[in-house]
Amino acid sequence: MTVHPDYEIKININELIEKRIPCCDLLHPDHCLTEHQVSEIAHAVSKDLNLHDIYKQVDQHIMNYATAAGVDNKSHWIEPNLPDLDRDMKEEVEIDFE
Repeated sequence: MTVHPDYEIKININELIEKRIPCCDLLHPDHCLTEHQVSEIAHAVSKDLNLHDIYKQVDQHIMNYATAAGVDNKSHWIEPNLPDLDRDMKEEVEIDFE
């Protein structure tokens, strides 16, 4: 049996913002954000980040795997554990991170 490492995704929100709109360039001061502005945007993003799309993708991969691997799910014991599987984006569900 193969042992896989934990897969992690680490996102630096400040860097992501700077990839979209660069931090100030002395040559183009009217077409950039200051580090302070980037930080303020990153703070707002961190407070409002919605991970449901990621959860939905994970839930779908679990179901795909269970089907492909022949996991016995005749009693549908898997689906109740995957609340984002059929969740529509209109139905926002609050996530408690603590």
